Amino acid sequence: MTCLACLRNCPVKAISLKARRIIVERCIHCSACVSVCPDRHYHSCSPEKFDQLKSSRKKIALVSALLPAAIIEFEPEKISAGLYQLGFDDVYLADSGLLVVAEKYRKELARLKSSPLLSSQCPPMVEYIEKYYPDLVDNLACVVSAELACARYLAKRMPGAALVLVSPCPGRGRELERNLPDAIVISFSELVEIFARNKIDPGKLPRKEFSRLNLDSGSAYIGAGDLCRAVMQSDAGIKADCAYVGGFEEIQRTLESIRLGELKTGFLELSFCKGGCAGSSGINNRLSVWQRTELAKNFIKSKSAAEKNKLKIIANPEIDLGCEFSAKRVQSMEPGNDKIKDALRKLGMDPESPHHNCRVCGYDSCREFATALIRNEAEPDFCFPALITRMSRIDEKFLRSERLANMGQIASGLAHEVNNPLGLASGYTQTLLGNQKLNKEMKEVLGLIRDEIQNAAGIIQNFLNLSRERPARFESVNFYDELAATLRLLTPRLESSGIVLNLDYMPEPVVLECDPYGIQQVLTNIFLNAWQAMPQGGTLFISVRETPDQVTIRIRDTGPGIKPEHLPRIFDPFFTTKPVGMGTGLGLTIVYKIIEQHNGDIRVKSEPGKGAEFIVTIPRSQAGAQSEAGRR
Repeated sequence: MTCLACLRNCPVKAISLKARRIIVERCIHCSACVSVCPDRHYHSCSPEKFDQLKSSRKKIALVSALLPAAIIEFEPEKISAGLYQLGFDDVYLADSGLLVVAEKYRKELARLKSSPLLSSQCPPMVEYIEKYYPDLVDNLACVVSAELACARYLAKRMPGAALVLVSPCPGRGRELERNLPDAIVISFSELVEIFARNKIDPGKLPRKEFSRLNLDSGSAYIGAGDLCRAVMQSDAGIKADCAYVGGFEEIQRTLESIRLGELKTGFLELSFCKGGCAGSSGINNRLSVWQRTELAKNFIKSKSAAEKNKLKIIANPEIDLGCEFSAKRVQSMEPGNDKIKDALRKLGMDPESPHHNCRVCGYDSCREFATALIRNEAEPDFCFPALITRMSRIDEKFLRSERLANMGQIASGLAHEVNNPLGLASGYTQTLLGNQKLNKEMKEVLGLIRDEIQNAAGIIQNFLNLSRERPARFESVNFYDELAATLRLLTPRLESSGIVLNLDYMPEPVVLECDPYGIQQVLTNIFLNAWQAMPQGGTLFISVRETPDQVTIRIRDTGPGIKPEHLPRIFDPFFTTKPVGMGTGLGLTIVYKIIEQHNGDIRVKSEPGKGAEFIVTIPRSQAGAQSEAGRR
């Protein structure tokens, strides 16, 4: 069973649910799928990388200042003790770096040629711009995040050491891959799992203080607007205006406005998570974003106050704060309009009518879902309205099959009880008709009796045919041959009633695997129904369309139509609205059974006064249709 939570939460729909895999070329590494998937189909490989760290190397942990807001069960110093217990030689607190990178941003603003300057603090947003807004890549500030600035500082101080960054941002690993490939990132939730796997309970350990960085202590990036405030601080002399934009949908709208030239703000701080890093999907607890922000900032202030006199802040730490970005436009196969319409028809939707766009499938529109079907990334059953419709049809088929089975039992008894007397009556009638002594009037009466006996026997035979499974003889034929053969028989009757044929054919032969006799029977019954519905004349429209998988025949008359209350029953045995003697009510039941034998579908559309339309769909190949039915 697929729950669709990953797709619904993926902002760029970079997931193939059919294969249960991430489509890497479209992914922006926001880890939304990792955080919501209950079955853990998608997971980070960071814990495995952590386990592979060589014990001979010096191991350094750099922990985000959001630690007290992320793991609220333990004191931060006890988490530090747990990391030492895991074998780390030093555990640093990343409570620095923001003022250092802010200075670099100010230099970028001074050199800015195209407004606005976009922050590069958030890795998923950077990748989103590179892949989906490549024309705005030049607006990105070529500046690393505050956490990466701290990591580079440590890497320079301790060359050869194995560096592990513990961060709330699951996407931070992408930034490290580009700029510090030897380091690895683990999220807070992954750290808790590692503690559990190694049977370490931080609550039982004595507190262990963090090692401190000799940088701009107390200036970590925590939440919304922190970068803006650091860049635009009063003594910086920056005159450009600044704004914070958080949350994917808001960022999407903002980028569209920039692309259209509608936004002229000097500097924009962008964050995939609402509320900045404090709202990261890598933090999973009961606290609100603002509670987390307050907890983390109070923690940093307390540490800064306690260590203020001990630290020697390095004015110019000589950290490389630069980075590079490049356009990586996503190249996706965009199917044509005809293919999308065909996919919607297969779902039972009218491509010309307004769509549901219910988003239950995880996509924003029915058109997007149809595109995913064509790309083989989704299954038809993910469409809830189509699934409900299909299930209701299955229920209808089951009920009809049950009724036909009951009719079969009745038919067996009826055939025995009625056919024998009818046979005797027919025999006696034939004998009497052979008597030369009978006058003309008597022979005419006997002829009428014989004809009615034959009609009664025909009704009984049709009744038996419903209960007996006549083996269909499938062969590859041109559908037009069967249609032409049927029309040759019925055209004189149609023309005599003033009925005009309107044919809408495909120019090429339409080849399909079917039982020719059964198909002719289907067409004959539907055409005769249309003929009887238009006694004063009218138009009979016949349309044939094909796809690689199926053939669709639409037959529409201009008669009085079918009442809404009659539509659910028109395929039921013996149901008829015709006058007595005009029909048995078995014709459409036989049609339904033949279409069912072909693994096809038949539907009826009608409005009183506007005629009726029968839509028959037949698979091109019976083998393919049976395997598809088996999967469902």
